[in-house]
Amino acid sequence: MFYPIAPDPLSLLTLAFVGYLLFALLSWLLAPWPRVNALLGGGTLLCAIATLLAAGQLLFAPLHSARLPWLRYAVEISGINALLLLVMALCGICAALYHIGSVAKLNASAGGRLGGLINLMLAALSAAAIADNALALLLLLELAALCGYFLIVHAPNAKSLRAGHSQFLLMRLGTLLLVIAFALIYTHSHSLQFSVIRATPLPDALRNGVFLLALAGFGIFAGVMPLHAWVPQSHSSAPASAATLFSGALMKVGLLGILKIGLDLLGTPPLWWGLLVLLLAAGTAFFGGLYALMEHDLRRLLAYHTLENIGIILLGIGGAMVGMALQQPLLTAFALIGGLFHLLNHSLFKSALLLAAGTIEQQTGLKDMEKMGGLARLMPWTAISLLIGLVAMAALPPLNGFASEWLIYQGLFHFSAAPGFIGHLFGPLLAVALALTGALAVMCVSKVFGVACLGAPRCAAAAQAVQANLCLTLSHALPALLCLVCGLGAPWIIPLFARLIGMTAEQSLSVSDTLVSTPLIAILLLAMPLLPLLIAARYQTRRQPRRVQGSAWTCGYGHEEAMVITATGFAQPLRVMCAPLYQLRRWLPGSLINPLHCNAFVAFCRGLAAVELAVLLVVAFA
Repeated sequence: MFYPIAPDPLSLLTLAFVGYLLFALLSWLLAPWPRVNALLGGGTLLCAIATLLAAGQLLFAPLHSARLPWLRYAVEISGINALLLLVMALCGICAALYHIGSVAKLNASAGGRLGGLINLMLAALSAAAIADNALALLLLLELAALCGYFLIVHAPNAKSLRAGHSQFLLMRLGTLLLVIAFALIYTHSHSLQFSVIRATPLPDALRNGVFLLALAGFGIFAGVMPLHAWVPQSHSSAPASAATLFSGALMKVGLLGILKIGLDLLGTPPLWWGLLVLLLAAGTAFFGGLYALMEHDLRRLLAYHTLENIGIILLGIGGAMVGMALQQPLLTAFALIGGLFHLLNHSLFKSALLLAAGTIEQQTGLKDMEKMGGLARLMPWTAISLLIGLVAMAALPPLNGFASEWLIYQGLFHFSAAPGFIGHLFGPLLAVALALTGALAVMCVSKVFGVACLGAPRCAAAAQAVQANLCLTLSHALPALLCLVCGLGAPWIIPLFARLIGMTAEQSLSVSDTLVSTPLIAILLLAMPLLPLLIAARYQTRRQPRRVQGSAWTCGYGHEEAMVITATGFAQPLRVMCAPLYQLRRWLPGSLINPLHCNAFVAFCRGLAAVELAVLLVVAFA
C-alpha cells in the first residue's frame, strides 16, 4: 500500500542499499577509530529504519516487477517479499543497537571489520528477499553466506574455525544443489526470471526433481534437519549481533526459497510434496527442542530452538502445500497465515533472546549457564527481556508465539478433518508432535531462566555482573516489547496477514472467528494472582500468631552453592529416557568428518572464501 505523504518505498530501498554498502566500506577504512565505528553503527540503524518504512508501504502491494531507481536493480514486489524485508529490517535495527553498545569493548580493527560484514550481509539479504530472478537470488545468498562465514571466524580460535568451516562446506553444497535445480528449469523455460518460470509448464518428472533439489538446497540455508549441522556451532561462535542475523534473516531466506518453490514457481504442488515438508518440519521441531535441553552453552541452546521454530514455520508452509493439493482453502489459509505470522514472531523473540544472551556474555564473559545464576537481581532489564523471549518461544499466552502456533494448530485440525485416510492419519500425529515440541520448550524456559537468572551466582564473574549500557539494553528490550505488542494485538494483526496473502474479507472473517482473544487471556492471567490476595486479605485477621521462629531444616547440612540445581541435573531424566534419540546426533562416523577438518583443508577453504567474496563483490558492483 502506497501512502502519498510517505517517501517512495523504492527510493527508500535504494538509499538503504547504498547506505549499507557505504557504511560497510567506511567501517573497513576507518576501523582504527572506535568512536567512528559507533557512529557508523548509527548509520546502519538508519538504513534498517529506511528499509522498515519501505517494507511497511509494500506489504499489501500486488505482485509486480520494478526497478530500484539509480541502481537499476530489478526487483519483484509482493506481500510475502515485503514481510521478509520487514523482518530483516527489525533484526537489523536490533543488531545495529547491539553493535553500537558493544563496539567500545571490541578491538578497534575487529569492531570495524565486524561492522563492515554486518552491513554487507544486511544489504545482500535485503536484496535477495526482493530478487526477481534466480541468478540474483543465488549470487546474493552466496554473498550473505560468505559474510556469515567471516563473522563466524571473527575470533580465530579452534572452535570458531571449525564452526566456520562446517558452515562454508554445507552452504557451498546448498548453492551447488540450487544451481543444478535452476539449471534444470532453465533447460525448459530458457529464462531465470521468476515471472517466466511461473508461466512455463514443466514435465512432472522434472518438477519433482527440481523440487527435491531445491528443498535440499534451501533446506541447508534454513537449517532443516538433518542438514542443520552449521546452525548450533555458528550461533555460538559468531558475535551475538551476527547470530541474530543468522536466525532472523539468513535462515528466513531459505524458508522463502522453499515457499517459492513449493507454492509459487512450480505450480500447484502434488500431495506428497506437502507431506514430505510436513514430516521434515515435525522432525526439525521435535529434535530441535529435544537437543536444546541438553545444551549448557546459552547461545547454542537458543540455536537449537531456532531449529525448533524453523520446523514450526515449515509446518505452516507444508500445511499450505497440502491444502492446495487437496483443494482445501481453509487449511491453506490457516497454515500459511500461521507460518508467516510465526516467521515474524520468531524473529522478534529470537532477537530478544540472542541479544540478551550476548549482553550477559558482554557483562560477565560467560556462555555456560552452569556458571551463571542470580542475574535477575544484577541485570534486571536483561532478565526481563530473556523471560519474555523464553515465554514467547514456548508459545505461552498471551505472547505472540501462542497466537501464531494456535493458527498452525487450527490448520492441522482442518487437515485431520480433510477427506481421505492421509489427513486422518497425519493430521493428529503432527498436532501431537507440535504439542510435544511445546512441552519441551516449556521445560527449556524453566531450565534457562531458573539456572541463569535465579538462585545465587555460581562464580565471581556472575556475582560482579551489572546492567549493560543503554544501547545494549535497548537491543533486546525493543524486540521483547514487540513480542508483547504482537501477542496482545494478535486479533488485529492476523487479519492483516490474511489480507497479505490475498484473502477476501469473507474468508478473513472465517479465520478470525476461530481466534482466541489474547487480550482477554492477558486480563485473566493478570487477574489470577488477585484471588489468593483477596483470600489472604479476608482471613488475615484470623491468622494464628507466630510462636516459633528459626531457620529451615536442611537435612542436617548447611546450605552450599553446590546444592543449587544445575542445567545438567535438570535435563538428566530426559537424557536417560531419550538416550537412543540423542545418539542420532552422531550418525556420521568421525572417520568421514575429521579429514574434512584437517588444518591444510581449513586454510585452503578460508583463502577460497576470501577470493570468492572479492569476486562476488566485483560482480555485484558491476
